[in-house]
Amino acid sequence: MKLRFLFSLMLGAALTAAAQGGYQDGVDNYNAGRLDVAKTILNNTINDAGTDKAVSHYYLGNIALADKDMDGARSNYKAGIAANSHYGYNYIGLGSLSLRAGNKADAEKYFKQAMGTDKKNSALTVAVARAYYEANPTMYAKDVEKYINKALKDSKNSEAAIYVLQGDMKAQENAGEAAGLYEMAINQDADKGLVNREAYVKYANTYFHVNPSYAIDKLKELNEKEPNSALAQRELAEKYYDNNQFGSACIQYGKYMQNPNHFQNDEQRYAGLLYSAGEYQKSLEMANKVLAKDPTNFYMLRVILLDEVALKNWQNAEHAGRNLFNHPNANLIPNDYVLYGQVLSEEGKIEEAVKILEKAIELNPDDAALLPKLSSVYEKAGQKEKAVEILRQYLDSGHGTTQDIRDMAKRYQSLARTMEKGTPERKATAADALKYINMAIEKAPGVGILYADKATILLTGNDDKPSAEMAEAYDKMIATFDANPDTKYRYKSYYTSAYYLLGIYYMDIDKDKSREYFQKYLELKPEDEDVKGLVETL
Repeated sequence: MKLRFLFSLMLGAALTAAAQGGYQDGVDNYNAGRLDVAKTILNNTINDAGTDKAVSHYYLGNIALADKDMDGARSNYKAGIAANSHYGYNYIGLGSLSLRAGNKADAEKYFKQAMGTDKKNSALTVAVARAYYEANPTMYAKDVEKYINKALKDSKNSEAAIYVLQGDMKAQENAGEAAGLYEMAINQDADKGLVNREAYVKYANTYFHVNPSYAIDKLKELNEKEPNSALAQRELAEKYYDNNQFGSACIQYGKYMQNPNHFQNDEQRYAGLLYSAGEYQKSLEMANKVLAKDPTNFYMLRVILLDEVALKNWQNAEHAGRNLFNHPNANLIPNDYVLYGQVLSEEGKIEEAVKILEKAIELNPDDAALLPKLSSVYEKAGQKEKAVEILRQYLDSGHGTTQDIRDMAKRYQSLARTMEKGTPERKATAADALKYINMAIEKAPGVGILYADKATILLTGNDDKPSAEMAEAYDKMIATFDANPDTKYRYKSYYTSAYYLLGIYYMDIDKDKSREYFQKYLELKPEDEDVKGLVETL
């Protein structure tokens, strides 16, 4: 869907600004599976006074391990041990490296050393089980089971980390069972007065595709327990969006933006959501806020172009478009060309608009919907034959709405009016216009404007001389409009044209009828002295 596509355009930039919270935010994001966010936070807070460096290096080591950067992982685990040799998890990290190197004996020495740092900590035992599972769940299945059972025994089944690991092990094959295990972890920690953010987020991520409402409710619960948690706020906003609850997603993202622990790319997402929600001015403000910190951010230049077009601020939109297209590293997409072409057309820069739209079609030749836009620009440029050719290509390919067919008729009619009266070319072109307007009428027989178009086409084909066919078309238009009491003033210009031309047509055929139409015309335009004079001659 278009909304989702536009939102996705905001996701590509790097994390250029760290959240302002402590290292624990990095740990939380790691446990939630957001490794890029976690890495940024942990690196940017590593030298903060309140940072537990042993913890930060452990998680940085895990992130490096996930990236298959073994040297980086080893370096971080050793730095963590240097910071605090009693923090056992970094030994588990070194053991994980040994397992991946095929050296189980060395790994077991590290694991023993890790558990020895805190023999009553069953969470360390679970971490060893996880190390075996993540190294090779099939090869080390017995080892995983051994350490899980030990942790269950040592903790008297009360260690939440056990159920989180078991949930992770079931997540791919049985989302319902995994969610139940995460629920157990949540409850185990709740009994101890703790909030297990990892389990909440994993529950939501795993169960969302089974029952989105349950997943969202679980994140609402987390937000109630920890209303200041950036992770909780962001995860709920994401799930609203994933469930197509765009209004709720926008509101929730607005709350998250008030949290100092958000990132610049979150602001980008919010700008995109505001645009999608129709909050164009607020979207502009957010996009400009990001640009003030990051002037080369072409994602925000795109959002500004989108907003200015939506607001019909064509001059501002042209400026935004030029900035986007002049950006040396902008990853331009077909929609950028379409929007910019539209802007240039509105600004009267037709030749530029044609080039831009032709480029859009070149980049996306399978998108037939671009052809009517190009046809419209050719029409504005006065290149009427080209306008007809492009729109005919679109309709002949099996595409087109009733409006597109009507536009085709109007293109032909406009082209016919450029031709000299009395020529076969003018009559033939008007006949083509008539063919398309009849097709449109067949699709929408109750639309009065189409009969007005038909009357105009007939007039053009008859060298601007009223005819019986024209009169019939206008009568049909009037009957269709009259079915709605409010229509006469809504479509006043159509009525006045019809009454005037019907009056002209009947002057030499039925003077009473001619007078009747002119009188109706004067009811709508009583100031027209010329028509008053015509009535007097009758």
